[in-house]
Amino acid sequence: MRLLLIGYGNVGRAFRKLLKEKSEKYPILQNIKIEGIITRRGLMIGDKENFNPDKKTTILEAIDEIQPDVIVDMSSPNYKDGEPSVSAYVKALSNGIHVITTNKAPLALKFRELMEIAESKGAKIGFQGTVMSGTPSINLFRVQPVAEVFRIRGILNGTTNYILSRMYEGLNFEEALNEAKEKGYAEEDPTLDLNGFDAAAKLTILVNFMMNRSIRLGDFKFKGIEGISSDEIRRIKSEGKKIKLIAYADNYTIEVSPKVLSSQDPLFYIDGVENALEIENEIQRIIIRGPGAGPINAAYGALTDLVLLLKGCL
Repeated sequence: MRLLLIGYGNVGRAFRKLLKEKSEKYPILQNIKIEGIITRRGLMIGDKENFNPDKKTTILEAIDEIQPDVIVDMSSPNYKDGEPSVSAYVKALSNGIHVITTNKAPLALKFRELMEIAESKGAKIGFQGTVMSGTPSINLFRVQPVAEVFRIRGILNGTTNYILSRMYEGLNFEEALNEAKEKGYAEEDPTLDLNGFDAAAKLTILVNFMMNRSIRLGDFKFKGIEGISSDEIRRIKSEGKKIKLIAYADNYTIEVSPKVLSSQDPLFYIDGVENALEIENEIQRIIIRGPGAGPINAAYGALTDLVLLLKGCL
């Protein structure tokens, strides 16, 4: 199976390394070959650890040249229009080429359109890495067929959860944010985390996939943690409660906003950069928790999609 990687930052490098390591132990991966890597700098033909482009070309041209069986997109999200990844997915899927992605933007913006193309051409889209990285959120649902989901609730952004956790322990907002940046939990510009945008993008994907809806990012209101003061945190703490940024959806409501939780709530105990997801269907309620970010975690999410694709389970 021939792969074309889109993006070669920390996640792309972690994916390549993980694929090499696991290929030595698991026969199912031994016939996987990275045939090319495309970034803004150009296309590198073949598989080398250090990126050195052979030519300047576009992603669409790279798909024609490499003719992969799967494109693996680990590029940064563009929430304006999802490009160039959206066009790459359309071209690939229209030609029966499978897509595996850790990039949230294309599916948050055009989930239904891309799924319809994939279905019509017999291609598959793997996107475990878009929500909770390697913690099986998307792929958990794949192994629970014919159970209708009517409620989704979770903590889906590690940056904001870390900041709120540290504020609960006594830091003010700026101190907690600066610490998150120092530890690599927050980007230099963390706006999309702090204002709830990132959690909303993930919730959009979950609702479309698990609840069979057709919504786009921006179709529902979301609010982040900006404006939450130390005084508010102290007051809520004195009542034995915590504030968490909660992503929520049921048959009537979809929203992301800070919520006050009591100690009886299982999400009360999700602290630091950990994420958690509660799924209620007609059969049972399931809660999963685990790291929701990090290059190796995202890379593992993409690799699990690749294995499921090879097994015919995607």
